[in-house]
Amino acid sequence: MARKLKTTKPKANKPLIMKKQILFAGLSIVLSAATFAQKKNVTDAILLMRKYNPVGEVGANKKIVTEAKSFIDLAAVNAETAEDLKMHLYRAEIYYCLNEVSNIEAMTASTPLDKAAADANKTIAVTSFKKVLDDPKKAYTADAQSFINGRADFMFNQGIVAYNAKKYADAANAFLASHEIKTYLGEDFKDAAVNTSLAANYAVEDLLAAKKYDEAIAFASGISAAMPNNIDILISLVNINLQKGDVSATETYINKALALDPLNKQLYYVLGTSYMDKKENDKATAALKKAIEIDPNYNEALYQLGAHLYNLAVEKRNAGVELDYKDPKAAKLEAEAMDLFKQALEPLEKYASQNADDKAILDILYKTNMKLGNIEKAKEYKTRLDALKG
Repeated sequence: MARKLKTTKPKANKPLIMKKQILFAGLSIVLSAATFAQKKNVTDAILLMRKYNPVGEVGANKKIVTEAKSFIDLAAVNAETAEDLKMHLYRAEIYYCLNEVSNIEAMTASTPLDKAAADANKTIAVTSFKKVLDDPKKAYTADAQSFINGRADFMFNQGIVAYNAKKYADAANAFLASHEIKTYLGEDFKDAAVNTSLAANYAVEDLLAAKKYDEAIAFASGISAAMPNNIDILISLVNINLQKGDVSATETYINKALALDPLNKQLYYVLGTSYMDKKENDKATAALKKAIEIDPNYNEALYQLGAHLYNLAVEKRNAGVELDYKDPKAAKLEAEAMDLFKQALEPLEKYASQNADDKAILDILYKTNMKLGNIEKAKEYKTRLDALKG
């Protein structure tokens, strides 16, 4: 019996298979070329940034970083490189340097900084730095930290040099810059913040000594805008406006400071005295009472509140005396005066218990108690007063 021959696929099919292989190979080459092209954008940005020198010529640096941005922006929106951590590292550095150049350019040319553009650049830089820092493998974390820390340390040391040379405004600005640089990594550089406050305070003192009030306000306002939650700078602005005699501005900055530190008795004391200057008597009384509520033994506030209420009582009584005794307003003013005298007693007596040799206060307490019919109390204060006089 004849055996059947084994059959094979027709040879005519082979060329078809080969065509598919050639097609897939061609597609692979195209994909590799596209990926290479996108990675080349990152490489080109890196190569450009190697020419960047923070202390170099501003125009040259601006050209370099602008060109580097054009390459990194292409890489950032392409699927092949959008999540590449090396891309994010250099994207963060490039956008940081865009602001670095803009700041230097604004300072050297004495022109205002485009804050909107700077904020937009920082947002992008911070976003990319965060991706690098959040990488579980920490592939480029050290690079990001080295980049930012090097610049922050440089400005911090510049601040030390300026401070030691008693160039306090320059020192404050350098420390402030150091603090700002660290925020690109989401860090709060506390030493830089403390030094900013310290240097700014000395700078303000120098300007106040020279009576350069407007210059002091402009300087402190700039620091405060950059560090809005720094209460020390707000207190400096309070002091400047107090010395300038701007009661309204003083009140504004006190209220901003109180929003940060609502239990600051000194701020309420200053606020109370500011309201007194503006003749807003009820507000003055409330602010001084708040200071005493925070510290019942607060000497200055006890004295100021007592004196404030006593003086208001005297004004009311004098106003009533000037009226015809038949005028019903006269009796009303007298009643209000007596009530204010009573209110004045409590803080003044508390003050006198802590300042036994204050003759002026003992004299007021003696006379006030006499007015109110507190004869025994009045005698007690008169005896203490006579003993001090004798």
